[in-house]
Amino acid sequence: MKLRKKRSISFFLLTFFVVVNSFSNDSISTKYAKGEFNTFCKVWVKAPENVAKSVVTDFVYQTKYNLDELFTWALKDMKLKSEKNDLLEFDFKKSIYNEKTGLVRGVGDVVVPYIVTFPDIKVDSRLNYVDLRDGRSRVIIEVLYSDAFFKKSIGYFYLIPSENGCWMTLETKVKFGWFFDIFITLNKYTEIMEWRFEKLIRNLKDEAEKRAHS
Repeated sequence: MKLRKKRSISFFLLTFFVVVNSFSNDSISTKYAKGEFNTFCKVWVKAPENVAKSVVTDFVYQTKYNLDELFTWALKDMKLKSEKNDLLEFDFKKSIYNEKTGLVRGVGDVVVPYIVTFPDIKVDSRLNYVDLRDGRSRVIIEVLYSDAFFKKSIGYFYLIPSENGCWMTLETKVKFGWFFDIFITLNKYTEIMEWRFEKLIRNLKDEAEKRAHS
């Protein structure tokens, strides 16, 4: 009887440990269905809510008004400035915020090496930040118009306060224009887009933790 009880306790502790660990680990995954790539990633941030929130609000502000500054941290090492690549190359040139419409227009080149260059592609997006009643902060970035690259793109970012830190999560839903949809498979998507989404959220995490310890 005592042996069975000890085994039950051991099993409970093991199960609890596995569940807690699986919840606390950073993760990223992508699913594909009906032409749409759906990516979800989450990271744990060792920074107070107010510090993490200041990073998010700076990201929103600089996306609208100061792209050059954004490249020094949030867009750092994301290969968006004409770095060589065998699949696709991006040159994100500028962003323009229209106060009247509330839209951010991004302008840049997309290059399919040795095949074709799409110069000055324009992408109009709506960027919305809100503090929710349950304590979370949310940013939605939705592409409303794209010359050729995107058919549909929307991202949902959440900052979720917790004990001793915060969670950052990012879910993106992407459909490509007809030309890119022909050759971007799930494997190619991970090499073109997924790692960039992960890098973005990790850049936000790193900045928050750097500010928290400065």
